[in-house]
Amino acid sequence: MKRVRIVDVAVAAGVSRATVTNALNGTGRMMEATRQHVRAVAAALDYRPPGLVHRPAHSRTLALGVTTYGDRVWNFADVPYFSQVISGAMATAHERGYGLTVLPAAPNDEQWTSLAADGVLLLDPRESDPVAHLLYDARVPLVFVGRPVEPWPDGSWVDNDHIGSVREVLDGLRAQGARRIALIAGPGTDHYTRTCIDTYRVWCGEHSASPVVVPMSHPNLAGAMFGGSQPPDAVYGIYDTCGHLMLEAAERHGLRVPDDLMIACMSEDPGYAATEPPVTTVSHSPRLGAQLAVEALIQLVETGTSKTASLVPARLVARRSTERRRTC
Repeated sequence: MKRVRIVDVAVAAGVSRATVTNALNGTGRMMEATRQHVRAVAAALDYRPPGLVHRPAHSRTLALGVTTYGDRVWNFADVPYFSQVISGAMATAHERGYGLTVLPAAPNDEQWTSLAADGVLLLDPRESDPVAHLLYDARVPLVFVGRPVEPWPDGSWVDNDHIGSVREVLDGLRAQGARRIALIAGPGTDHYTRTCIDTYRVWCGEHSASPVVVPMSHPNLAGAMFGGSQPPDAVYGIYDTCGHLMLEAAERHGLRVPDDLMIACMSEDPGYAATEPPVTTVSHSPRLGAQLAVEALIQLVETGTSKTASLVPARLVARRSTERRRTC
């Protein structure tokens, strides 16, 4: 017999999962009739809460889900962008009296149907994200860090102006003399990846350039980039590690950076200031984005009202990897 979950009680009672938790634990603010209704529904369904559901009356918890793809196993806390989102979200949550649990947002995972949390942040939701839909069906307060691909009812999000930042990078590379700019992006179906690729293709069309998009998952990234008869003279990677990968590939292929190949990437890694040459980066200000997202989620949890979407400015840090030497 299938175990009754907290989400099942929430749907049957017509309330949020957080309301079920508070009703069963005797915590939270609600009408006594609501509390008794939830308890009656839980009893009728023979709901037996797991240990995680029973929390001290003073405990308030948020969850942060980091989207994963397929069966990939990776330590997202080692990636500078994700680590800064996590630390920024945790600092803001703690300041407001909330705990923060960080989990991979893997689909069909039992942890998302049994975890007790007052609200959830979902980082980089994919197309038709199964975790997002599970949380929505369970009426769990939800805020996205990174705009969802499809329009989302009653959902706040915090994101960057990816169209503007991609164009700024491409325009800067062209101003330095680049004419064959490649993009490292994919294979994710999140809004960030799609927007960057779409913007790049449109920009290439405007400048009569042939687009070259190489997915990060390509088994021979350097070969796909430099193996053709007309290799790129510049590359922009939209992920943290792209700059390091391209520096190594350029050295293996005997390419001078930036004279033969200019390199830029999105990254929060301070180490790029000390590479040889230092690499131009785009920062998405993840700590600020996480702070705004947590504040929006707490407002949603405590008042039931959501803030409007927020755009956090990206910041281009130009370094020597995209600065061609001028000849007299």
